[in-house]
Amino acid sequence: MADIVVLGAGVAGLGLAVFAARRGHRVTLVERDGPPPGGGPHAEVSDWDRRGVPHARQGHALLGLGIGVLREECPEVTAELTGEGAVPVTLETGGDDLGLLSRRLVFEAALRRRAVADPAVTLLGDRATGLLSSGTPHGVPHVHGVRLAEGGDLTGDVVLDATGRRSAVAAWLTAIGGDPPEETVQSCGFSYIAQEFALGPGGRFPSLRAPVVHELDFATVLAFPGDNGRFHLSTTVSSHDPVRTRLLERTVYLRFLDSVAPVREWLDGASPVGDPMPMAGLENRRRSLAVDGAPLVTGYALVGDACVQTNPTFGRGVSLALAHARAVADQLDRLDRDPYDWAKETHRVTDACLGQWFEQQVATDAARLAELAGGVHDDSLTARVLTALAVLREEDELVRVAAERVYHMLLTPAELMGDRKVARRVLAFLREHPGLRRDHVGPNRQDFERLVTG
Repeated sequence: MADIVVLGAGVAGLGLAVFAARRGHRVTLVERDGPPPGGGPHAEVSDWDRRGVPHARQGHALLGLGIGVLREECPEVTAELTGEGAVPVTLETGGDDLGLLSRRLVFEAALRRRAVADPAVTLLGDRATGLLSSGTPHGVPHVHGVRLAEGGDLTGDVVLDATGRRSAVAAWLTAIGGDPPEETVQSCGFSYIAQEFALGPGGRFPSLRAPVVHELDFATVLAFPGDNGRFHLSTTVSSHDPVRTRLLERTVYLRFLDSVAPVREWLDGASPVGDPMPMAGLENRRRSLAVDGAPLVTGYALVGDACVQTNPTFGRGVSLALAHARAVADQLDRLDRDPYDWAKETHRVTDACLGQWFEQQVATDAARLAELAGGVHDDSLTARVLTALAVLREEDELVRVAAERVYHMLLTPAELMGDRKVARRVLAFLREHPGLRRDHVGPNRQDFERLVTG
């Protein structure tokens, strides 16, 4: 049994606390934001002061990878969510895989209740201000605890940083004489505008896929169905688009959404809830605590968005956080090993869990931003394969199953192309359609500008 310090009670931190306690460890979870309010799902979304998660109220997708982790590790969370109005969705993967339709804060509140109910988990309402180091036995700092803003010092066998994309890891490591993490950063160049809606009486979601993606020449509109008849319609535009801020006016945004033909079925009978919500300054960021496999620190690891954050277009963040949390939790039983060896192995496990998804997101976003900014089409093999999958899945059951598994991160792109039957069909289709393009919908640019400025 080890004493684990987890910083941050977002999805990654909560999942890690639950998974570590289940493996017999004692967990101290440090979180500055208060608990969710009473009053049920709608109150959790509207009234929970969750400043530590700036995108908490926007649409989210809870994909098969993450729900699979929960079903194996703590099925009571998915059962509670279903009882609270979340919708389980059977996926077309050829197995018993599920997705789940739920707003982020409803999901997080259920996971938090599960964590704090475990007697092995102690939740401290505080925040870390720095790391405690006990020398450099391997030539790099060894962390044995954290300094808290209000509660003094907190020690443990390992400190796991799940404080998200705003993690202060660079400053903390520098302060104890270490080197900051290696970082790969790609500014996405996107801004998001999201509007919540409520279905009318007797209304149904037009699709249970999350998210539903509609591409325009200059924007992408995404539908995120959620719990209790609520859903979000989100739009991504270039951060340099001169008219993007006009979409923050509700009447303008609704007028634009109504101009996108396949989106109208979502609007039919639905009512907007609140005003459009912006989300900007997005990055794909990867922080590594190892250089060429050599750890920069021992006794400390990054988890979830503190380690890898991805543009939310595909809704991968929650699922990657849970998968990474489980991978790190599995490493906790090996804490009796040499700390340097533990750090090396944890880095390897992290790279295997997150690395290829990060690289794919970077490539996809670079290509889509070029399209939004200047109409340049991505003709790379990866882009053409993804387009072929989107087209073929409508008519080919084998491809549909494979595409669904990739979409829900139950199959990697490399594994997909390693399936000879699927690869042959996709590559043959590409040979037969050398100029393949995904159809774009909605108004053209001139009509869009008239809609939002008129």
